[in-house]
Amino acid sequence: MIFVEKLANTERHLDVSKGHSLRAEDKTDELKQLNKSIFRPVITWNKDAKRAAQEAKIQSRYDDERDEREKAMMDIRETQNRLGKATTYGADDDELMGGRRMRTAEQLNQRKEQRKRFQFEATASDDELEDELDDNLDEVGDAVKRLKALGMTMGQELDSQNERITRIEGKTVGLDNRIFRNTERLKKIK
Repeated sequence: MIFVEKLANTERHLDVSKGHSLRAEDKTDELKQLNKSIFRPVITWNKDAKRAAQEAKIQSRYDDERDEREKAMMDIRETQNRLGKATTYGADDDELMGGRRMRTAEQLNQRKEQRKRFQFEATASDDELEDELDDNLDEVGDAVKRLKALGMTMGQELDSQNERITRIEGKTVGLDNRIFRNTERLKKIK
């Protein structure tokens, strides 16, 4: 679970860095505009449209950032759900509470009938031993079921985390490219 949280933190930090990078691009554009010659006037005919476009751009960025945050949180919740389901796979409510399975009278009679075929002399100690062995085998079977579920969940989780790492890699490359472009633009302004 710690690994999942670290991936989520990494992705969150990349998203924050992307936001800062986008704001840096805006500031670079503003700086470029301010560094133009004062003898060349900038005339904006439709300030309201320009302002509306700028506000739409800011809102779009905010919406994208919110969607990415929600997706990261959804990934964490899905991971927690998968792990929770895997740890309780195949367990009855009695087992989850720490109790043993209770057998009905019909199940106990059925066990005795099955044992009669293989016993020469049925004694109480033999029946108790057989019941204990059956209960232990049931517990081992349940434990194996849960281990199988945990193993399958681990495989699914690894696949999901590999997809997430690929997504983080894409974000990292995109952010690196954006920072490089912005740095080069700033060098030209000097």
